[in-house]
Amino acid sequence: MRNEKLVGPYVLVAIDTEEQMSVSYDIGGGASVGRILPTVFSVGWDDRYIGAKQHPEADRAITNFYFLEIAKDSKYGHQFKAVAGPLTEKAFLAAKAKLNLPDFRQTIRSLE
Repeated sequence: MRNEKLVGPYVLVAIDTEEQMSVSYDIGGGASVGRILPTVFSVGWDDRYIGAKQHPEADRAITNFYFLEIAKDSKYGHQFKAVAGPLTEKAFLAAKAKLNLPDFRQTIRSLE
């Protein structure tokens, strides 16, 4: 349904339904490995970080925040070494200020 390049090998992908939207690492051959799991509805990125807002299991009553440090990840890397989260908005904003995380620049309104 959606496979959109973000930065480097990272894609915003949903295979069957929008509610499956995740930030994934494209390993080639049409395959990818999830890094920030569904339901991702907003992302921001630069050459160092990817930030995401996520509703766990499409539960719009809950919003989690994540960021992925690209330098700590690899094709078959262990996602939990590179990904921080779930975070509260307050914790995410503190990390954003400290690490200069990118602003959110793409929001999928139908999932928000």
